[in-house]
Amino acid sequence: MALTEKVRLLLEAKGFAELYTAHEREWRDLSNDARNLIKPQIQDGDPTVDDIKQVLLPLIELQRHFRKFMEEHTRLTQRYWSSHFTDYALHRVYKPTLAIEEDNDEQQT
Repeated sequence: MALTEKVRLLLEAKGFAELYTAHEREWRDLSNDARNLIKPQIQDGDPTVDDIKQVLLPLIELQRHFRKFMEEHTRLTQRYWSSHFTDYALHRVYKPTLAIEEDNDEQQT
């Protein structure tokens, strides 16, 4: 469910970057609201980005700026755009990275 480079480029080509930038505070607030909602339900209270996405996706689909954008872009009829945009918002808000643990043998040399 992470944002791939291919999907990022597709979103940006269709104008979703401008949608995000124009309403960045709202996307951040929605993302944090989704995180706070799911947090008590997760062991150790540390939800993953994918956990947050499950709550955030319907919030984005109902958000007025997103709906207006989709209404204005009638050629974007596929249902995956809301999922992709949710990944885009999460990527921009939380900047998830892949943490790689160093091998103990490498640390000792």
